[in-house]
Amino acid sequence: DENWPQKREIAFNYWEDYQQLLLKEEWHPRVVNTLGDVTDKILGLLKDPADASEKDRRGLVIGHVQSGKTANYIGLVTKAADAGYKFIIVIAGIHNNLRKQTQQRIDLGFVGRDSTPDAGRKLIGVGQMNKNRKFPVSLTNTSQDFTKQIANQLGADLEGFSQPVVVVIKKNVKTLQSLFSWLKDGNTFGGEQITNIPMLMIDDEADN
Repeated sequence: DENWPQKREIAFNYWEDYQQLLLKEEWHPRVVNTLGDVTDKILGLLKDPADASEKDRRGLVIGHVQSGKTANYIGLVTKAADAGYKFIIVIAGIHNNLRKQTQQRIDLGFVGRDSTPDAGRKLIGVGQMNKNRKFPVSLTNTSQDFTKQIANQLGADLEGFSQPVVVVIKKNVKTLQSLFSWLKDGNTFGGEQITNIPMLMIDDEADN
């Protein structure tokens, strides 16, 4: 059912913050509205995170170069988090500079804090616009890809975080193995699946 977001009457707080940020950055209101419509359609094609019966759904979104793909998937991330997705992975190409740029965009549009290690978690982007928001947790920052050590330093597993968790990683075997290993170590449910933490994974360079 592609209308599950409407049926659940979700409060799209993260999305509204991002929408206001885009308008503040002087995006034309018509473009922002179109972005809202497109991300609504994509969200409806994802599985309902409140429905435990379905385990896996995959899809492909195609966009032209410089057509706003990053803004599109950040909008989708905000709506998915509002809908109940707890763990969000963004795979941002194979190079450090692209991963860093993507982390900066995620910080501005979703997390609301500067993840640069010496920035002191300064409020930026959506965080400046809404200081009372529930801030998502980022397990990566502008200078470092995912490592188990950094994740463990935060002192909680996925179950322990009350807010959505996001990681921005390179498409790199070592990084993917490290993330997989951390998830496996933290899987208190046994078996091959983590069943009560809905995950959204976005591969920004699916053709690579």
